[in-house]
Parts: sequence; structure tokens; C-alpha cells
Amino acid sequence: MQKIKLPVSVDPVRAAQKGLELEGRIPKELMSRLAESTISVHSDIDAVFSFDIDKQKLRIFHGKASVAVELICQRCNEPMLYQCEAEFTYCPVHNQEQENNLPDAYESIYYDENGEVNLHQVVEDELILVLPQIAKHAINECQQSEYEITFGEIDEDEQRPNPFDALAQLKRK
Repeated sequence: MQKIKLPVSVDPVRAAQKGLELEGRIPKELMSRLAESTISVHSDIDAVFSFDIDKQKLRIFHGKASVAVELICQRCNEPMLYQCEAEFTYCPVHNQEQENNLPDAYESIYYDENGEVNLHQVVEDELILVLPQIAKHAINECQQSEYEITFGEIDEDEQRPNPFDALAQLKRK
């Protein structure tokens, strides 16, 4: 694979015909939506793309992206480091009909007006999708785990009144 600075957009048809494989970095400054979704993005995004033609003669591309981001732990409210790793496979399409005829293994993505696909946007979208809904440290790393959370003890010997006894009495009358 060539180690290059990833282009912003690429023509997936030509890239698939050449069997192009790209490996490189995307500057974190270009990922504004990812930065808004996290406390901070720690480094540039590592990304790998491979373009291919499948057995059905569809132009597809596979990709992987990874970056370390900082999130707030919802258990202890402290910052935590999270390694975002996304893997994806897309098939570029021109219209809704092509999208409806795609195999389930591929996600569809529309060409822009120049017949290209924006790789930076794809990577940013995929990284945002793999962010956890509720960010939490591992239980043994979390500050909250130092304190056992209890809400009192239940005395098993004590008989509690049945809340439905009042209804049983009404039924007898």
C-alpha cells in the first residue's frame, strides 16, 4: 500500500478499476463534527481504503479508520480516553433505484456532482457512529468503583404487609 496524505475526494470508479489502495492520515482539524461530539480528538485519524470491483461488477470500497478521543465517563464524570475504530464497506450509487438493488452487505453512498466520493466525510461519519452512547470507564478503572453503591439493607426476617390485603378485605364485603 502507498503511504500518502489521503485526498479529500476520489473517483471510486477509476479507483476500483485500478484496484487502488490508500493508507494515510487525515488531520484532526478537518474533523469538526467529531470534535464537537467529544471533549477532544487526540491525534490525526489513521485511515485505510481499498477500492475493488466485486463479483457482481459493482464498484465498492472498504475502509478502516481509527483515532483516540477523550470522552466524559457517565459513571464518575471524569475524562476518559476511548479508541474509536470503524470498519465499513460502501458502494457508490447515482440514484435511488441503484440503491434499492444493492446487496445488504454494502452501504450506499451517493456520488457528488463531479462523480466523486468525499473520503473525509465518510471517515468522520463512521467514527461518529462508533462513539459509545454512554461512555464509561471499565469498572475497575472508574473512580466511582471505589465506593460501593448501596441503598440500604433489606431485612429478610421482617414480614412486610401485603399491599393487596386492603383489596381482599373489600372483596369479602
